[in-house]
Amino acid sequence: MPAALVAYWTAWNESDLDRVRTHLASAVTSDVEWNDPRDSFVGIDELEAAVRRLRTSKPDYVFTIASEIDQHHDRLRYRWNMTRKNRTLMEGLDVVTVEPSTGLLARVDGFFGHPTPIADLDSGIPQQLQPIPPAATSSGS
Repeated sequence: MPAALVAYWTAWNESDLDRVRTHLASAVTSDVEWNDPRDSFVGIDELEAAVRRLRTSKPDYVFTIASEIDQHHDRLRYRWNMTRKNRTLMEGLDVVTVEPSTGLLARVDGFFGHPTPIADLDSGIPQQLQPIPPAATSSGS
């Protein structure tokens, strides 16, 4: 696991708010871009403020990596969970861009939950791009 990613997630789990910046300084570029469905900003100062807000409002929440980490072309992809008292409250997926010269995280794009399955033909996805439904199986009667 890349050291910058360990430092990033350690910041999100840090109970001592005075140590959050130290973790982030080992994790992200000064101009890190951060996006999720609820927020979007640029800069380590903004990221530190976001982590501090969360740690202040939800001090007993725990963030864990919930999958292997896929990696290619300076990108990382992995699933994560937000838990409280061993109960998963939110699942998510991050796609992270790594600055190759430093190994620090330059961009974090987070998504909450799993993508919504295709529900019907009105989904906006052309029919030819939708999955083929499994063939009906014979019950033998």
